[in-house]
Amino acid sequence: MFDRLIATVLVGILTACANPINQRTAEKYYAAGERALAAGDLPLAKQDFSRALVNAQIGHLGPGAEAQAAMKLAQVLGNMCEYDAAEQTFLQAISVQEAAFGASSPRTFPARIELAQLNFDVGRYEKAVTYFEKAFAVGGSLIESRSPINYALVLDDYSTALARTGREQAAAEANAKASAVRTAGKVSSPGVVASEYVPYPKSCPAH
Repeated sequence: MFDRLIATVLVGILTACANPINQRTAEKYYAAGERALAAGDLPLAKQDFSRALVNAQIGHLGPGAEAQAAMKLAQVLGNMCEYDAAEQTFLQAISVQEAAFGASSPRTFPARIELAQLNFDVGRYEKAVTYFEKAFAVGGSLIESRSPINYALVLDDYSTALARTGREQAAAEANAKASAVRTAGKVSSPGVVASEYVPYPKSCPAH
């Protein structure tokens, strides 16, 4: 409790001391990274999001800004097949959020589930299982209530990862849970559909 209180106080101090120059620079590079992504220029996006992350760090822009830039950079790295660097950058985003909000905070869920999906998509099933379980521990009930369709899709991948690592019973249980969610016909609101997910590539063209 004492450690978490200190972390909360530090977050407030850092946010209050945010450097406006670094903030503007980080926002500029982040926006440039988004434009590069839209244009399909991953190397430029990597450069821009890297610079956005650095400015978020040195400008003390707070855990939200730093984690957001780190997540975007990690996604770009994953799509460039730089899997180890992507994994470490996702873990960096999670670490920043844990330090600010606590290890079990639901705020860590987006980075955790994206990290799990990265490892699943590229065939690192053992790691995928571990990361899925950590994500479910902090945000499983949240995604189930807010977006049960997407929750079922994530459970499908988790079940497959379990099966690929020889855990057939656990895989069957996850698959049954996914089926139950679908059968129940749960929706978070009228018209909600599963978001279109583009898997991380298993290989990239040689440059």
